[in-house]
Amino acid sequence: MNPSSQNPNRTRQRGQVVILMTVAMVVLLLFAGLAIDVASAYVVRARLSKAVDAACLTGMRNLALGQVTAGQLAQNSFTANYGSFGDVAPPVLNIVFTHNATGQTQITITATAIMKTVFMGIFPAARTLTIGNTAQALRGTLVMSLVLDRSDSMNLNGGATALKYAVPNFTVDFSTTDYLAMVSFASDATTDQAMNTNNISNINGKVGTLNFTGGTFGPGGVTLAKAQEDNTNPPGNVVKVVVYFTDGYVNTIQDTLPCVYSGGNHPTLYNFGGYDSGSNAHFFVPQNVPGTPSGTDLQGLDGNNYPPAMPPASHDCSPVTTFTSQNGGSQKSFTANNIAPEARYRALQTTTAMLNEGITVYSIGLGHQVDTAFLQQIANDPASSSYNPALPQGMAVFAPDCPSSTCTQELNTVFQTIASKILLRLTE
Repeated sequence: MNPSSQNPNRTRQRGQVVILMTVAMVVLLLFAGLAIDVASAYVVRARLSKAVDAACLTGMRNLALGQVTAGQLAQNSFTANYGSFGDVAPPVLNIVFTHNATGQTQITITATAIMKTVFMGIFPAARTLTIGNTAQALRGTLVMSLVLDRSDSMNLNGGATALKYAVPNFTVDFSTTDYLAMVSFASDATTDQAMNTNNISNINGKVGTLNFTGGTFGPGGVTLAKAQEDNTNPPGNVVKVVVYFTDGYVNTIQDTLPCVYSGGNHPTLYNFGGYDSGSNAHFFVPQNVPGTPSGTDLQGLDGNNYPPAMPPASHDCSPVTTFTSQNGGSQKSFTANNIAPEARYRALQTTTAMLNEGITVYSIGLGHQVDTAFLQQIANDPASSSYNPALPQGMAVFAPDCPSSTCTQELNTVFQTIASKILLRLTE
């Protein structure tokens, strides 16, 4: 055997290796191409999902403008968030508004995009890929109480004018199927509009006729709001909210006191306070005493409008000289220095009870003479030193430039900030 002769078997093996390597390279290229096209498809799907989600939320948040407008805004939001990624044609968007079994509005958005493939395009059936995504949002039913300060100081800082402009711009963001109530407070507190649907125009009218005078009975305002919230429980997904607005410190409380008129002993309900500090305290009638309108200052500061049988005195509840503090039960004298902290404590007790019931509280402060810490605390704002992450997180927002030429617009912006937070919560 000639050892230098060529081995035909070895030649054939080399030829087979070349063929196998060629086939392997083709297969690898196909798999690499497939991976690239699949990765591109995932990118398109992710962009589609983001755009559909954004459109869904936009449509829901603008539902108060009507379904046609809300749908168009949803379409605009989708286009802005999706862009283009080598699609054969713009994505097809389908927007449908329906109602669930409890009558709550539901929006369903489906989008379909057709993308070109690169490597998979060598196969006629795989030259394009159709990618779809669907999002759905249910708008919860809102149960909201507006608690509005109508104290006398609102006439001095531009708040009276600004509030009458901001509230109608705020309520228009909501639906006639939402439950709304309005409470206001000064030396007394009143439920101006009981909780119900179709209340938007009623509340706007009530705000327009508010009379700004008297002290700041904030505890009474939140107590009446809590009653409205507790007594309203529609079916389905419900979001309960209280919006508390003020331009100052709470400084008035309410108790049953055995005050003595010249005609005899008359144990009845009184509001007392009216100042943030010092020794002066006034007594007000929160419910009708014969011949005395609700809210009357019993010291006769407004033209001697106290009951004829009760002349002015050093204080208005003779011979009673103290009230019982709910913060510890001790007896305290009728001074503003004692009443203002008591008012703060009582208001916080009520708002804490609302938070524990799952009610979200938002607070608004107007001007630079507001109790910032108190407003942050009642709203369970993360900026509060007592913030509790286990309770509903609200927000305290401020319009400090009052009085000024920008006061009205600034308060309007603050109310719109709260509205956006509420609408977001409704669609979560």
